Amino acid sequence: MTTPFDDAERRIWSGRAEVYARTYARLCAHPVEALLDAAGVGPGARVLDVGCGSGTVSVAAFARGADVYAADAEPGMAEATRRAVPGVEVRMARLPELPYASTHFDAVLANFVLNQVGRRSPP
Repeated sequence: MTTPFDDAERRIWSGRAEVYARTYARLCAHPVEALLDAAGVGPGARVLDVGCGSGTVSVAAFARGADVYAADAEPGMAEATRRAVPGVEVRMARLPELPYASTHFDAVLANFVLNQVGRRSPP
């Protein structure tokens, strides 16, 4: 189930993966190494990059020797990550419905993502 905010975010980013990679992704890249350090990402760590965008976190985690998985709700973003990190499993998915078991990962990272997810109303 999506919220009106989620739908608006999808419209905003739909088809804009290349523009995102040249602009917003560069701004969001600055804290990536600190994020990976804080999460203890190193060789052999199983990492999920939620809202992977153009793959900045996935690339950095892969460079550290992590076993990286990635997910994004926008097809162009998922494809950009596939191109940036060949061999990494990238799935189309959105928060909070992720297609993974909760115990599968050592670290689940979401760099500048939660601010782009709508809040659901209580039932």
